[in-house]
Amino acid sequence: MSSKLHDPAKLLVVLSILFALTLGGAPPSSESEISGDTEMHASAAVATAGSSIMNNGMGPIPLDVRLYTLLPNPQEEAPFTIQVERLLPLPSVPEEAIQAFRAEQAEKKPTVVTHVVKSGETAWDIAKAYGVDVDTIVGCNDLVDIDRLKVGQELKILTIKGVLHTVRQGESLWEIARDYKVDVDTIVQANNLTDPGRLQPKQELVIPGAKPRVIAGQQRRPLVANGRLQKAFEWPVHGPISSRFGRRWGRMHEGLDIAVNTGTPVKAAAAGKVTFAGWNGAYGYLVKIDHGNGVETRYAHNSRLLVKAGDKVTAGQVIARSGNTGRSTGPHVHFEIRLNGRAYNPLDYLR
Repeated sequence: MSSKLHDPAKLLVVLSILFALTLGGAPPSSESEISGDTEMHASAAVATAGSSIMNNGMGPIPLDVRLYTLLPNPQEEAPFTIQVERLLPLPSVPEEAIQAFRAEQAEKKPTVVTHVVKSGETAWDIAKAYGVDVDTIVGCNDLVDIDRLKVGQELKILTIKGVLHTVRQGESLWEIARDYKVDVDTIVQANNLTDPGRLQPKQELVIPGAKPRVIAGQQRRPLVANGRLQKAFEWPVHGPISSRFGRRWGRMHEGLDIAVNTGTPVKAAAAGKVTFAGWNGAYGYLVKIDHGNGVETRYAHNSRLLVKAGDKVTAGQVIARSGNTGRSTGPHVHFEIRLNGRAYNPLDYLR
């Protein structure tokens, strides 16, 4: 935006106006003070302000005014051109007023609303209405089948694309960020976390831009189909494999050893019920989980147990801290998958 000034007197008027605004004074109220092109652009300095406050009875003063720069214009008839550069806060405006204004204009934090499913609505209809995607709805709700919503069913809807994560026992912010492949600072800012190192179990966190770790169509995927195990188990920990399933040292090694540091969170490979949590000889501190249909998983050599017999757990829930207990040659997690008592190679069924 620019304007040519053909009259030095008009130029002086514009400079006076800008100087007055910078000092916090009110703009001229008399139309006789400015005219022509000068009037149009001097008024623009006031009209483009985003907000205003009262200043001791002198009239409204904009919180922001445009900064004008006078540029030489030798090729034209006018000696100068006015160029708009940026917005500057007026120093005379009280700091609390500026802060209030900025707070109003600040980007709104993501929130969660409740939607009640109406007759004929699909997940795609609902996602479109809220400006999100279906993955966001999946990532905020425990849906057995995304294609079969019930009338009257309540859905949590995140106002941005992302996931609503419920913190599990023993889970850290770093682990959550890693699992969703989202920067830790992004999660901190989205949730106004004052102490990121202290998350509470069952605390809900907004994970902006994340995709649900289990996508629609795979939620509660059966672990057994037609009597056979399926590739539907989550990894209990991530790390290098130190010993595979099979014969070892003249005897059968019935699990998979994953080398991790002592204290690493150990997660349930699938939802189920804890049937044993305690000391068990060579296994050291052991957790057994019954997943139904004859399926059982075992997690051995832990340093600390976070569940007890009878607890119901979800897939990915932290159930223990890894260790080096029992008959063990170093810190690791010994993981087994069994069907009707028989051990199977976990690598064939971990996804």
